[in-house]
Amino acid sequence: MSRQLDNLKRLFSKMQLRYGDHDELVLQVKRELHSREGMESGFQQSDMFDPDSMPGEAAQRRRDVVSRHSPH
Repeated sequence: MSRQLDNLKRLFSKMQLRYGDHDELVLQVKRELHSREGMESGFQQSDMFDPDSMPGEAAQRRRDVVSRHSPH
């Protein structure tokens, strides 16, 4: 979980306790929190199945690019 998402969760909890579930700002923070959670979970899932995001392959591609551009 990112630091930003963690901070947003804490903010939501504090605001919810202080102002209640039906306050417009609480609802706005709740929407933002759900949106961020969805973005982060979608990002993590897409990374798991994306072969280009694998560290070994990325390292190999970097070596290939460097070797093509270096003078022999």
